[in-house]
Amino acid sequence: MYTAYDNLCFTGHTHMQVWRQGSYNWAAYSEYNRKTDHEVYTPLSILNLVIHGQKRMYDGQRIHHLHAGDVFLIPACSLVCSEILGRKEGYASINIVLQDEWIAALPPSAEVEIATRQLAPQPHWQNFSAELLDAFNRKSSLPANYVTQKALQLMPATALQMLRRSLSSELPVQTIGEELTTPIQIEDLARQSYMSKATLKRRFQQRYLKSPMHWVWEKRLERSSFLLRTTTLSIQEIAYSNGFENIPHFYRLFRRTYGMTPREWRSVK
Repeated sequence: MYTAYDNLCFTGHTHMQVWRQGSYNWAAYSEYNRKTDHEVYTPLSILNLVIHGQKRMYDGQRIHHLHAGDVFLIPACSLVCSEILGRKEGYASINIVLQDEWIAALPPSAEVEIATRQLAPQPHWQNFSAELLDAFNRKSSLPANYVTQKALQLMPATALQMLRRSLSSELPVQTIGEELTTPIQIEDLARQSYMSKATLKRRFQQRYLKSPMHWVWEKRLERSSFLLRTTTLSIQEIAYSNGFENIPHFYRLFRRTYGMTPREWRSVK
């Protein structure tokens, strides 16, 4: 199940360097030489710069296939799955925690969906990645404020708007991630959030532009598509373990969402 990614440390890496403020890791360079997968809850916003190799990031209806040079943005309070592909070139990336105080200083934004997004790999991102990688190679940490400010300066306005809105979450996202395998009703979500059903629906609509249960079913599909690629469990086991009791319905919903059947997705190279 989803594990909090709150100190930039996860299993499976062959090499890691971190930059710290006290005991807190705010930036990390990681290398992997084999296929590795994680289910992640991110309490803070994270910028992911892919140095080499490939991975897939799963976020609801979206499956992002990332390559060297790609830039990936994960807003605060996200549930995502990461599949690092075991290709011969290995995989390496830099993760940066975007500090809340800098994001909070951004102008209030209009309504926008809070979701992961892949930013266009412009030359300025390549220069930024090279600057950070050089500092990691020299074992010379750059100031956190400088790195965060520069990263925000490079982002398009739509990404900044999304980050600004992502700070105002009172929804029990991490708890939902822990309970996706159990029956969840909107009354349960409202109780866990300490708010009425009407307020809960309004908050989900403001943050995700969809209803609470629509979002929950998307997360169940996210985890199902991830497990199809990273485990040998049967399709029926995966469906049942993620709250789908009707297998034909699971097949129809999966195909409508991802454009192929679960079996076809599992066989994609």
